[in-house]
Amino acid sequence: MSTISGAKAVVEVFREEGLAHMFHLPGSQIIDILDEIYQSPIQAIMARHEQGAAFMADGYARAKRGVGVCMSTVGPGAMNLVAGVASSYKAGTPVIAITGVHDQKMLERDAFHELDQVAVFKPITKWSAYVHQAEKIPEMLRKAFRIALTGQKGPVHLAILSNASKGKVSFEPREPSRYRATVPATCSQSAIDDMIRLLENAKFPVILAGSDILWAGAGNDLKELAETLKIPVATLRDSWGAFPGSHPLGVGMAARERGEAGNRTLQRADLILALGLKFDYQSTRHTFEIIPQKAKMIHINNNPEEVGRIYPFDVGLVCDVGPVIKALTDKVKEKDICFDLAEDVRDIKAAARKVLDAEIDAGAVPLQPQAIVRTLRKALPENTAVVLDGGNFAKHVRRHFEITQTDSYYYPDDFGTVGASFPMALGVKAAQPDRPVVCLNGDGAFLLNSQELETAVRERLNVVVVVFNDFGYGNVRAYQKSKFDCRFMCDHDNPPFDEMARLFKADGIRVDRLDQLAAAVQTGLSGDRPCVIDVIMTRDALENPGFA
Repeated sequence: MSTISGAKAVVEVFREEGLAHMFHLPGSQIIDILDEIYQSPIQAIMARHEQGAAFMADGYARAKRGVGVCMSTVGPGAMNLVAGVASSYKAGTPVIAITGVHDQKMLERDAFHELDQVAVFKPITKWSAYVHQAEKIPEMLRKAFRIALTGQKGPVHLAILSNASKGKVSFEPREPSRYRATVPATCSQSAIDDMIRLLENAKFPVILAGSDILWAGAGNDLKELAETLKIPVATLRDSWGAFPGSHPLGVGMAARERGEAGNRTLQRADLILALGLKFDYQSTRHTFEIIPQKAKMIHINNNPEEVGRIYPFDVGLVCDVGPVIKALTDKVKEKDICFDLAEDVRDIKAAARKVLDAEIDAGAVPLQPQAIVRTLRKALPENTAVVLDGGNFAKHVRRHFEITQTDSYYYPDDFGTVGASFPMALGVKAAQPDRPVVCLNGDGAFLLNSQELETAVRERLNVVVVVFNDFGYGNVRAYQKSKFDCRFMCDHDNPPFDEMARLFKADGIRVDRLDQLAAAVQTGLSGDRPCVIDVIMTRDALENPGFA
C-alpha cells in the first residue's frame, strides 16, 4: 500500500483495468488527473470539442468491446459531453465520463462555470455521482467500471472535485476480478429444454441476432448454432454487425423499408430466436409489420426491462447470451435437430437481389446514392470497420451495403445522433489501428464535428471519410417533399470538403463520377493520413422521411 495523490489513483485504477487510451479536452479542473495520465503508458487523445471526445470514447469502447473513457472540465465542458454520453446510454455502450468540479470550498456559491453536473448526467447514465474526497476515488472509480460493464452495459459519470484530485489516498492495487463479476451469467438446463421443445415443433425458425452477441464475443458461436440448425439469421438496424449478410444463412437486416431479404425471411418465421436483441423502434415500429404475430418467441437479453417489453415471449431469459448460445448448440447437436433451410435462404436472397439491382442507376449524373453504396462495398476490404452516421443517405447504405464480417459496423444506436460517426470512427481506429476504418456521413453530419480532422491528423488516425454531399439536410428535405408540397427550407452551400481537408493537412479528393470512387477509396486507404472523399450526389434520391 502506498500514499499517492487522488489524480494518481485515477490512473492506477485505469491501469488495473488495462485501459490503453482515453479522450479529453483539457481544463483547469482536471489538469491534475491529465498530468498523471500523460506521464503514464495510457495514450491520451485530445479532442477539439468535448462532444468529439465523448463519441471517440463510444467508438473505442465498441471496437475494444470494453470501456471507453472521456474527460472534460467543469461547467460548459461537462455540458458538451452530454450528446455523446446520451448516445452511449441509448446504445448500451460502457463509457466512463469524468468531469472536473471546483474545490469543495467554492461549491454552493454560484461560482464561475458551476452547475449541478451530477443532476445533468443522471437521466443519461446508469450512475452519476460526485467524488468529494481523495480517499473515495479508488472505490468509486472501481464501482464505475463495475456498473458500466455489468448486466445491461452503459455509461457512468463521476464529477471529481479538484480538492479530491489534489488530495492524498492510501492506494492498494486490486485485480478487477476482485471488485466486479467477470464470469457471465447463464441460464438453467430447464430453460434450454424449453427452447429445444419450441425448436422441435417449429417449421421455419429464424434467429434475430442482437448487439449483446458482439459484447459477449459470441459471433463464432452464433455461426455454429445457425450452421448446426441450418436456419436463417437476420439482424435489426442497430445490430446489423452481429451476423454477416454474406454468410450463406445470413439474410441481413430486417427493418421497415430497408431489409429486403430480412423482411421476406421473417414473414415466413413461425419461431423467432431473439438472441441478445433489443427490438428498436426504427426497425419494427413496434408493430407486427416486420415481426409476424403468428411466430412464437424466444427472447434473451441481459436487461430485464427489454425481455417482453415490446413482444410477448414463449421463453424469456435475462442473462448473458454467450453461454446460452453454447448450451443451446450442444443440446441441438445431441438431439440432432436440423431444418436444412439453406436452399430457402438462397431463393429469398436471390429474389431480394433482383429487387435491389433494379434500383441501381450506375450512369446517373449527379451520382445516385444507391450506386455510390454498391461501389463502396466492392471497393472496401472485407475487414473494413464501417461507421455510419444518421441522415437520409444512411437508408440507402442499409439497403444496399452488405455486411461481410461480424462486428464491422458501428452506428449511434437508437439515438441516431447526427455528427457522431466521424469522432466515433477515430475512436474505432485508435482501438484497432491496423484495421481499415471508413466513416460514411452526409454533408450536414460531417460539418457538425469536422473540427476533429485536426485531431485525426495530429494523432495519425488515418480514417477515410466519405461525404454523401447533397447540399442540404436530406431527411428534412424528404419530409418537405412528402408532406409540405416541396416547400424546402433545408438547402445550403458547403465548402469544398476536399480542399477543407487539405487545409487541415489531411488528404482530400472530390468525386463526381462513379468511375472515380473506387480509386479514391484505394488512395484513402493506402495513405498515412486521414482522407476526406467529397462525393457529389443528387438532391433528388430521397427516401421516405423518418429517422435514418
